[in-house]
Amino acid sequence: MDLAHLTGTEAQQRLGEIEPLYAEAFPESDLDDYRWRMRRQMASPGFEAVTARQAAALTGFVYGLPLPAGTTWWDGLEPAAPAGFTTETGARTFAVIDLAVRRTHRGRGLGRRLLDELLAGRTEERATLATAPHEQANQEMYRRWGWRQVGRVPGGAKETLAAFDLYAIDLREPEPTSST
Repeated sequence: MDLAHLTGTEAQQRLGEIEPLYAEAFPESDLDDYRWRMRRQMASPGFEAVTARQAAALTGFVYGLPLPAGTTWWDGLEPAAPAGFTTETGARTFAVIDLAVRRTHRGRGLGRRLLDELLAGRTEERATLATAPHEQANQEMYRRWGWRQVGRVPGGAKETLAAFDLYAIDLREPEPTSST
């Protein structure tokens, strides 16, 4: 299995091959909405993707980007988080947006390998991801991998779900706050 890191520009050039795997992994999602969202995300500073190929065929991908200051990612989080938890600086939290593995390659550790590869070089103190509340197998997988559920947020107007469960994992120790 060959893994490759892609910038937003490189991912944009491969979107035509990523889309069919996205549609396989997320059959309830609207591809037009996905294309619109992806083009915006790929243009964001810090966007990064990792792809997996076997015999030149795309078998999986994961991508994400740092949450900017003023993000709506945490809006409506229930239960309410401790003070400062949802404060973003553009360098504090990396959001994993999508992780997909072709059906024929699932259950072999590829998803974990892709996610670990994506997060290994990140400088943010933590990462977050959103998952469907009804996808209990996916949620159990993330918990096995060390992620902790931090709450639920409502889905937006264009979202495919009415709510998302948010998970987080520490990537490094948080920077100490100054007490001046």
